[in-house]
Amino acid sequence: MMLPDEQNTGREAEPVDSLPEDDGSYFPVPLATMQPETNAPVDLYVNMGPPMDYVLYKAAGTPLRDEMRERLLEHGVEILYLRGSDREIYYNYVEQHLRAILSDDMLPNHIAAELLYESSSRVMEEVFNNPRTSKNLQRANDVVQVTVTSLLRNPDSIWRMTEMAAQDAYTYSHCVQVGMFLVAASRNVLGITDPQMLTRVGLGGILHDIGKSMVRQDILNKPGKLTTTEFQEVKKHPDFGEHIVRQHGNLMPAVAHIVLHHHEHYDGTGYPEGLMGKELAEVVRLSTLVDVYNALTTDRPYADAKPPYAALRTMVEMDGHFDSQLLRSFIQFLGPNPMRRDMRARWHRARRERHIRKAG
Repeated sequence: MMLPDEQNTGREAEPVDSLPEDDGSYFPVPLATMQPETNAPVDLYVNMGPPMDYVLYKAAGTPLRDEMRERLLEHGVEILYLRGSDREIYYNYVEQHLRAILSDDMLPNHIAAELLYESSSRVMEEVFNNPRTSKNLQRANDVVQVTVTSLLRNPDSIWRMTEMAAQDAYTYSHCVQVGMFLVAASRNVLGITDPQMLTRVGLGGILHDIGKSMVRQDILNKPGKLTTTEFQEVKKHPDFGEHIVRQHGNLMPAVAHIVLHHHEHYDGTGYPEGLMGKELAEVVRLSTLVDVYNALTTDRPYADAKPPYAALRTMVEMDGHFDSQLLRSFIQFLGPNPMRRDMRARWHRARRERHIRKAG
């Protein structure tokens, strides 16, 4: 196909950090996601507008080359388009090549964080739908490995991903957020830097609620207070989850401990075993903090999300629930910096916009 006239090669490229809106028929994707030496997963289009004149550039199955990206960049093209009906195939391609895509220097950090979050959420949806499938648990392990690599390379990307949780559905968002947050907190609060250990911790975090796949959805999604019987059913999910995880012998014990004990309290009032204090591994105690913090700052069926400061204040008031020294360190980890202040401002803006949409 003919790219824009050579006289236009000096025009400013579309900013990848501000993707165009999905118009339903065509879906915008960063050029950087199309990795050299792979085949185009779907038909790829360029927008020859204004405003919406989509022209086929690469047919599905044809090779992608470095020269292709160079030529497109020379013409100011950083965004490609695919048909809306091909979105699922595209995300499968992204998951397959996620490590290479996130390492691509062309991809801005916040777009990389969005892709990682989206891929993780899709994997977790599959895990919840088919929790006993080894392939899905392997996919979860793979995406956690990529998460660890990404967070070690760019620690602030966790705040980009946290921002997205305020705009997403609770179940999968919560699991993904706890996994990613637990990796970041384990590195900063506990000083764990070994990638393999961080992967185990992250996998425990992302799978911590997998047992809820065995609990009735009408109970999990109930907007009001649970009955005593319903709450007893919910309290079974750590045991259910540990059983699922233990069925896959290649998963490390650290994963099962987080899955089984993330609802234990430091004072022994938690469940399922009523463990207390140093009977709980430090990373398990940290997983409890991360789980509660993320739950409080995310919309749930029975409660609206709290702002971060209000959530931490609530946690401080939950006397005996947490290791107090670890809670102080966790609060310091969440302490102010420019990116997090900006994140909180966007969090409040996203909340206002969501309430406006609900009211409309």
